[in-house]
Amino acid sequence: MAKFTILASITTILATLGLAKLSANDALAVNPCVTKEFKTELARDACAKGGQPAAKDAMKAFMKEAKLKSCNACHSKLAPNYELKADGLEQFKKLGGKVIAGNAKAAPATAAKAASK
Repeated sequence: MAKFTILASITTILATLGLAKLSANDALAVNPCVTKEFKTELARDACAKGGQPAAKDAMKAFMKEAKLKSCNACHSKLAPNYELKADGLEQFKKLGGKVIAGNAKAAPATAAKAASK
C-alpha cells in the first residue's frame, strides 16, 4: 500500500509539472498581427514589438489619450482584421496619429484650389 501511495504522489507531481509547462508555453506564444500592410506607425511598431496584443494595447492607450470611447469610431469590424471605416484613417490623423508615408490621402481637389487662391 505504501508503494502505491508513493507512486500516486510521484505521478501527481509529474502530471502537475507537465501541465504547468504547457500553460507557460501557451502564455509565451504571441499572436501575430493579421494585417501585413500597415497604414499607421503606431500599429506597425506595436505589431513588430509584440504582435496583436501589443497593437491592441497601443491603440487603447491612444484612444484614452484622444478621449475616444469606442474602437468602432474608426473600425467597421474588429478582430481578427480590424477593418477601418472609410474615414477611419482621417479620424486617426485628426486625433494626432501618424500615418506611414504614402498612405496619407491627397487633399480633395476643391480644397487644394481654395488653398492656392
